[in-house]
Amino acid sequence: MNEKTKAYLAALSFSAIIGFSFLFTKIALSYASPLTNLAHRYTIAALVLVVLHQTKLIKVSLSRKDILSILPMSLFYPLLFFIFQSFALQYISSSEAGILQALVPIFTLLLASVFLKEKTSLLQKFFLILSVAGVVFIFLSKGANFSTETASLGFLLMLGSVLANAINNILSKAKGGHYRAMDMTAVVIFVGFVTFNMLSLTLHYLDGNILAYVEPLGQLPYLLSILYLGILASIVTGSLSIYAIVRLGASTVSVFGNLGTVLTILAGALILHEPIYSYHVIGAALIIAGILGMNLMRKK
Repeated sequence: MNEKTKAYLAALSFSAIIGFSFLFTKIALSYASPLTNLAHRYTIAALVLVVLHQTKLIKVSLSRKDILSILPMSLFYPLLFFIFQSFALQYISSSEAGILQALVPIFTLLLASVFLKEKTSLLQKFFLILSVAGVVFIFLSKGANFSTETASLGFLLMLGSVLANAINNILSKAKGGHYRAMDMTAVVIFVGFVTFNMLSLTLHYLDGNILAYVEPLGQLPYLLSILYLGILASIVTGSLSIYAIVRLGASTVSVFGNLGTVLTILAGALILHEPIYSYHVIGAALIIAGILGMNLMRKK
């Protein structure tokens, strides 16, 4: 199996994991606040990384210079990405956030063309927009409505999250040629672990209920959810996405993120027994056509 095939499999795999992560996030958020959920998620990820490293199953080798070089990535993802997203969802609906999240490939394409000098053909740009249109069509059909009351602050915060995601894609490509994917993932996870735990514990302390930090951990559905989010949706996806971006380019791999929308719909239908409507099928077809076209037309 050549490197390009492995990269496509990596992109498909991280898209699948992210697609199902929305289901587990939905479950987790019914037991804990977004910041506490993130704190527990990155605690699990950090602990698993330490165990894997100590048992020699993975190797993380970083100097202080390496860590300082990779640190800017963690500022954009997970920190700014999740912080902007969490606060945005207080002002806009998840459907509205989903529409804006679909803009990540376009932001990535623009940034990659400027900073990475990545070239995409006119047909590739068309298929990229087609994929984005599929996501937007699904969410608009579900009844997303950017009212004047919520569109201002929530819209800007969510755009901040989208831009942070796109910048992270660019940094992954730029740094990926110099560092191993697991080394980069380790720095990002430990920064998330420290930051989100500090924020969560501080807020619980200010509320006068520090025990609220550990209360959700007594619930089995919550534990299973953060195990999925901490191990698969943090460690595994971090490494897979960096591996794919380095070999396929930031623009190409960012489009695979929209495939997560299709898988989220399937997860909801199969596990939560949520209905599938005609607009789901049409939107999914546009997304898949866009991804296939973007990659089939990929410049050699």
